[in-house]
Amino acid sequence: MKKLLMLLLCLTVFTGCSNDTPNNNKDNNSSNSNVTDNRNNTNNQNDDWYTRFESGLKDKNITYSSKNVLDAASIGGAEGYRYVTENGNIDVYRYEDGDDYDRIVKEKKLGEDGRKVEVNGHMIIVSDGLSEDVLGIFRGLK
Repeated sequence: MKKLLMLLLCLTVFTGCSNDTPNNNKDNNSSNSNVTDNRNNTNNQNDDWYTRFESGLKDKNITYSSKNVLDAASIGGAEGYRYVTENGNIDVYRYEDGDDYDRIVKEKKLGEDGRKVEVNGHMIIVSDGLSEDVLGIFRGLK
């Protein structure tokens, strides 16, 4: 009988301790939920920039038939898209800090063919042949 009471007492004590552990885990989980993954945040910011650019095009009644991924790495960029419109292509690239980005900002030219560009933060648009409406949208984004 004494052994049975000791067993129940031990179970009660261990059960009480184990109930404390999930509360601590909840506290730890809630503090970890405030941590931001910068990679996802950066991707969301880039997606948001492109979404706002596309919204600006729509607001100015500039339609594009497709949005194609460009090989931005071949010119030192992180990513790039081509918007195909009936009036020509709109090429937009995103660059990270580095020598390629610094050179483009300084020279305002892109690639071996020296296409003219405009810079808005780390976003670069090929400005050759673009309308002022498109350039205005690009310049207005932060």
